[in-house]
Amino acid sequence: MAAVISHGSSANSAPLEEVVLAVERRLRASDRLLLGLDEELEILAELQKFPLGRFLLRNQGLNGYWTSYIFRFEPGRPTSSPMEEWLLTRSLLSGARERFQRSREEIARSITDGAVLASVPCGVMDDLLRQDYGSAPGVRLVGVDLDTESLALAEEEARARGLGDRSEFIRADAWDLGINAEFDLLVSNGLNMYEPDGDRLIELYRNFARALRPGGRLLVSFLTPPPPPPWEAPQRAAEWERYGIAEEDLRRELALFGDIIQAKYLNFVSESDTRAQLERAGLTVESMNYSDGGVLPIVSAVKPD
Repeated sequence: MAAVISHGSSANSAPLEEVVLAVERRLRASDRLLLGLDEELEILAELQKFPLGRFLLRNQGLNGYWTSYIFRFEPGRPTSSPMEEWLLTRSLLSGARERFQRSREEIARSITDGAVLASVPCGVMDDLLRQDYGSAPGVRLVGVDLDTESLALAEEEARARGLGDRSEFIRADAWDLGINAEFDLLVSNGLNMYEPDGDRLIELYRNFARALRPGGRLLVSFLTPPPPPPWEAPQRAAEWERYGIAEEDLRRELALFGDIIQAKYLNFVSESDTRAQLERAGLTVESMNYSDGGVLPIVSAVKPD
């Protein structure tokens, strides 16, 4: 079975001390840092002080638990460190939380009695489990993931929310689901952001299309290419206002996720390319749902009858 591409696991993560030493050596050897060396080393030190920061350093991405942690965070709630508070409230992770809320609204459109809704990869499956199914007692929920830790957490969450008897969890590779015409809705949040190969994305969407019933809907979020940083292209600085992030925070964001962590999930695809990939996979694009600022899209695509 294929390996998880978004993160490591608690069983195989390198010791934090080794990771930190490797990052520090890389930063000291670099002649192109976004911030001064001392400031980036300070950020590196701060990341080691709280669990989310340590996970990001080890894994360069997020698993189901930490994705859920970010999406469930409510501004004003106490955090374990000033750096964690900054990450959750002033970095672009807050934009991802806003997009998650829009995705939940899109999902609600497909909640009908007897519908089969799937999340791939499901993580803790907040997208489906935190919905109101009072008017749809016959709905069935399916979570698919390669990460056994995420599947266990999702199953526990389903039971806690009284949805255990409606939920099924499958360990499978999203590129090899082996599921045909079973789902009325398939939600995929974030997996495509870890995959830079366009042909691989088309194959992923083909697998999703096979799993949908005729008339079924796919919801996928993706990252469009951002404008150049305002300090590199001042004439386009206003474009960053759409993201709701100040220039000082943007510098720290790019230094943290680029220079220090080297996040794996920063694969950008234009709307036109995403439309073309979905159409080549046999799906018809129905709508593009952007934030109020016109960023962080969610695409809805339908499998023809």
